[in-house]
Parts: sequence; C-alpha cells; structure tokens
Amino acid sequence: MAKLYIFGIGGTGARVIKTLTMLLASGVKTNFDVVPILIDPDSAGGDLNRTIKLLRDYQNVHKTVDGYEQNNFFKNKISTLSDIVTEKGGGAKVFDGFRFELDGIQNDRFKDFIDFNSLDANNKNLVKLLFSEKNLDADLGVGFKGNPNIGSVVLNQFTKSEVFQSFADSYEANDRIFVVSSIFGGTGAAGFPLLLKNLRKGKVGGKNYEHLKNSRIGAISVLPYFKVKQNDNSEIDSHGFITKTKAALHYYARNISGNNSINSLYYIGDSAENTYENIEGGTNQKNDAHFIELASALSIIDFAHTEDIYLETKNGIASNPTYKEFGTKAVRQLSFNDLFDGTKNSIINNLTEYFYFNLFLKDKMTWAIDKNYPFVSEDGAKFDTNFIQQSFYKNFLSDFNKEFRIWLAEVFRNQISFAPFAINPITNEQNEITDFKIDTTSIFTLVTGIPERKNKFNPFAQNNYELFVNHLNKASDKLGDAPSPPKRFMGVFSQATKSLVNKKLL
Repeated sequence: MAKLYIFGIGGTGARVIKTLTMLLASGVKTNFDVVPILIDPDSAGGDLNRTIKLLRDYQNVHKTVDGYEQNNFFKNKISTLSDIVTEKGGGAKVFDGFRFELDGIQNDRFKDFIDFNSLDANNKNLVKLLFSEKNLDADLGVGFKGNPNIGSVVLNQFTKSEVFQSFADSYEANDRIFVVSSIFGGTGAAGFPLLLKNLRKGKVGGKNYEHLKNSRIGAISVLPYFKVKQNDNSEIDSHGFITKTKAALHYYARNISGNNSINSLYYIGDSAENTYENIEGGTNQKNDAHFIELASALSIIDFAHTEDIYLETKNGIASNPTYKEFGTKAVRQLSFNDLFDGTKNSIINNLTEYFYFNLFLKDKMTWAIDKNYPFVSEDGAKFDTNFIQQSFYKNFLSDFNKEFRIWLAEVFRNQISFAPFAINPITNEQNEITDFKIDTTSIFTLVTGIPERKNKFNPFAQNNYELFVNHLNKASDKLGDAPSPPKRFMGVFSQATKSLVNKKLL
C-alpha cells in the first residue's frame, strides 16, 4: 500500500493528527498507510504526549483486528517510520515512535545551541543583530515560543538527520506527503517552509531522490484560532499573532505559493474568541480540542482522495497548484447539519456509528454480560468478564474510547463549539474534561438536528439499549465464526451500529 507521510510540526501539528486518528478509528479512510512524524522540541508537551499515546493505542487495536473485513473501525493502517524501514528490510530502527527527537536542545539555551561563546567578536556582534538577548537566553526545551527565527535555525538539523535520510530512502513514487503546522507560532511557522524547501531539492545526505523532488505534497497552514491570557512574564503574547501571520503569509507568497512548490495548500483560521491559559510548554500545555483541528484533519482526508492527475509535479514544480479554504454554514455552534454536504457526508455516518459503539461499551457492556445476551455468549468467542479484562479491551480499546469521549466533550465546550451529539461534559477540579454524560431517556435523540425515526405501526417496539442489543444479536448470528474473539467483537459492533444508525437516524 502507498504511504502518506504526515509531518505534524509543533503543538498544532500534534493536535490535528490526534483528531485525524479519531476519524480513522471511526472508519474514515485515506486509502494510504498513514505514517505520522511529529516534530516538536517540547518533549514533555501535554498535547504532544496525548497524541502519541492515542496513536499507540490505535496501532494496538488495528494490529489485533486487521484483516477482518466485517469490521469498519480502525481499518486504516498507521505506522511509525521504523515500521516502514523494517518492512522494507532496512537496518537498525531510526526511532521507535512517532516523535523525532531534536538533538542538543534539552536543558540548553539557544546561545548554547549555536555555540555563541566560542564565536569571535565580529560574529558575536552579527548574531546580536539577528537575535535579541531574550532569543539568545531562550530555553529550547519547551519550544520556540513564537520565535520562528530561532526555530528555523534549530529545525534545520532535522533535514540533516538519520531520520530524514531514512524517510528519503523509504519514500516511493506513489507515496504522498502532508505537512501540518500553524503559521502564528515558532515551531510550525519555521518548520513548514524549511521542510518543503528541502523536499523539493530532492537531495538528502548527498544522494539524489528524483521521486522525492517530484512528490505530491499537500499542507495546511493554520492561522490564529485562539488567544492566550496576558502574562507579562511569558514570551507568548497573542497580540502579536496577527502581525506574525501577516509576515509569514508575505513570505509564503514569495517562497511557497509564489514559486509553485506545493501541490495543494489549505488555509484555515478563526476569529479567535476563545482564550487558553498562557503556558510555555510542558505537561500542563493541554488545550481543549477545537473544530479548527477537525477541519484541518479533513484537509488531510481531502488531499488523500485527490486524484494523481491534479497533483503532478515536474522538476520540483507543481503543475497545477491549488489553494483551498474551509467554510461552514453557521458560526459559533456547529452540528452536522451546519457543514456543507461534502464535509457532512464524509464523517456523519462514521462518527455517529462510533459514538454509539463507544456509548454501549461505556454504559452497558457489563450489563449485557450479566444478562448473558446471545451476542456475548456465542460459543468459541464469548465476550465475557474474562474478555473485557484482557489488554485488547481493558487497555487499548478502553483507553482510546475514553480519549474519544474527552475529545468530543472538548470540541463541544470550545468556541467554535462543534456539537454533533447532545452530551454534557464532566470536569474535574482543574476544569479539565474527564468524560461526558448523556440523557438516557432516548439514546436515539442524541444526534443534534437529526430526528429519531419511530415505528409508526408499533408504538411498543423495542427502543433504546434493548433495540441496540437486538441489532447486536442479529449481527452476531449473521457473522458466525471469526478468526479471533477481538475480530468478532469489532465485527459484531461495527455491523450492529451501522444497521442501527441506518434504521433509527440516517
């Protein structure tokens, strides 16, 4: 299968890839083996590590149920670069994970990184003209804090690394590349143009890669979509986001769109009415998921489904570059019905089916086992207490599902609010979302703006979870045997939620 390498640069890159992972779990497909490469100097970043954990859980679920055609969840393969190198018969693993480790920045100031103290007097004066004292004393271990001039120097090492060499060696003619970055910070604003320039050179480690030079490259440049609280002790000031964005767009106009170096460039932003805590990296930097990140993830899906003919490149120049923006019908709170038809149709069924799958496992799986319904008691593939104590269910799937619920609750309470389902976020003392709750009176009224289809001829027909169980029993009976209990489990729920949603809602 052809590969889609996704470079997620900075915190925005990590958050968009997290949302993409949610979509892939629900059954949205790219038709590529997705290979995320996260580039972020802030190794302790809360958003970064939430994404890495999610990707690992996804991989574990996918590997367990891969190949079973009756299951539609977790279908799209996600690989690390090391997985690709190993599959191609390469040598030692380049890095066993999703994040590239930048060398020489841990516990270092920028002046140490550039070896400022060893420079002669003339070069020191030149550096002082280019970088302020604050720049030189900046702690690189928590990122570049809105300073792309620092980021461009530090990130340049990535294109000279063993990881980038391994990427170039593994890249094949039918593969594609997508870059996710913000334009108003430091890491993304610096990393995107630098990475693109090196890709279009097609020369890595002294070797020429013609198919890399002429690769199909897409990117999304995320404009400001939030603010941070004013803090005089912080180097991050959202009052400068727009100024930095204008300067970066001017640069992009000359060096990206102006020279046709990219095939598809997506732009997105918001009026930034929501305000986050001003946290300069580290474990506490965990922003609520945002609809902008969902729309950005959809740009990756759109690029993946764009036909090759529209992405031709010759001698490193895109033959037919396209530039796209994202729009919605409403403004501050969105449901599925507020999306344009193409967007709505690409996610409504998948997300709704996964929502109900998740809901049943959270609220009713133990109940169903206690009731010993037919779908849990099938000979040879029992979904009993022993099954739900195994790693596949207890750790990988349950952990992923909890993150899915937190993600839905975060985009629900954020501004813009994306509220496809009627849920009530649950928060802890720190106002962090830990889960959501629902009104269980009628679970088929939970899809916002989509009325429940009722049985006009039988007002006493099964409803709520009893109807859900009926569909699970039918799916179980229809599927018969499967290669393993986890595969059969996912197949039963995938088929049951599909038939249930089609009958009651869509």
